[in-house]
Amino acid sequence: MMLLDEIQEFKVFLLGSYSKATADTYCKRLATLLAGQPLTHTAERLDIPLLLEKLGDIKHKNYFSQTKNALLHFCTFKGVTLPHDTLASIGKLQSTTKKKYRKLKPIEFTEVDKKIKHLRNMKLKLSYQAIIATGLRVSELSSLSQEDCTVSDDEITFSFIGKGGKHGEVVISVSEHPLLHERINALVEDATLCDKSGDGEANNKLFYSAGYLQSKAKEMGFSCHDLRRAYAKIEYKKCKNKTEVSEKLRHSNTRTTNIYLRSKVRL
Repeated sequence: MMLLDEIQEFKVFLLGSYSKATADTYCKRLATLLAGQPLTHTAERLDIPLLLEKLGDIKHKNYFSQTKNALLHFCTFKGVTLPHDTLASIGKLQSTTKKKYRKLKPIEFTEVDKKIKHLRNMKLKLSYQAIIATGLRVSELSSLSQEDCTVSDDEITFSFIGKGGKHGEVVISVSEHPLLHERINALVEDATLCDKSGDGEANNKLFYSAGYLQSKAKEMGFSCHDLRRAYAKIEYKKCKNKTEVSEKLRHSNTRTTNIYLRSKVRL
C-alpha cells in the first residue's frame, strides 16, 4: 500500500473520534513527517533516526504536539508499538520546543460586535454570534450539522466533538439570547441554507467552513478565536469564578483560562 493511500485510510480512522478540521491537520502533519520514509508498509518499516531528525527540526510547541499526536494515532491505526527509547526521545525533543507568540493588537469587542451585527449575510452573522454566545472553537462550530442540533422552545443544544476527541454540548437559551435562538432555529429548519459552505463545496453543515469564517473575520480585523476570548471575559464578568469559566471553555486547567482573561480583547 502506498503512503498516500495509507494517509487517506488514516483520515477515515480519525474521523471516528475527531472533527474534520482536526483530522485534516493530523493528516497534513503526518504526511510531512513521513516524507522520505519507505513508500510501502510505512508504519511497519519506520526509519526511526529520520523520524527523530524531522521532529528535532520542529521548534514550536503547538506544531510539535500536533505532529507527535498524528504519529501516535497512526501507529495505533496500524497496530505498531514504538520502542520505549523512541518515545523517550520524542518526549525529550518536545521539552525543548517553545510556544510561538505573536504581538497582538488590542481588539475592541464593541467595534467587532457592531461589525458583526451589520453583516448582511445572515448565515455569516449567525456563525460569529453563535461563537460569542457559546464559546465554541471555530472548528467545532463549522463541524455542526442539523443532526447535531436539538431545538426546543427554551433552548438550542449543539452536540460536537471537541479538542482531543472529547464530546461536548453547549446551549443557546431563549432567556439569554432570544433573537439568536429564533434565527438559528430558522437556520436549522431551512435546509436550503445548509447546501453549500463558504467556498462553494456542497455539504450538510449548518454553518460556514472554518477557513471561510476565518478569512472573512480577518477582512473585518479580528480572528474567530478573539470571539472565544470575548466569551471568556463575558462569562467571567457574570460569575467572577475562573473555575466555572474554565469548565465552560473546556480547558484542562485554569492557567489557560487566565491567558484568555488577560488577552488583548477589550469588552
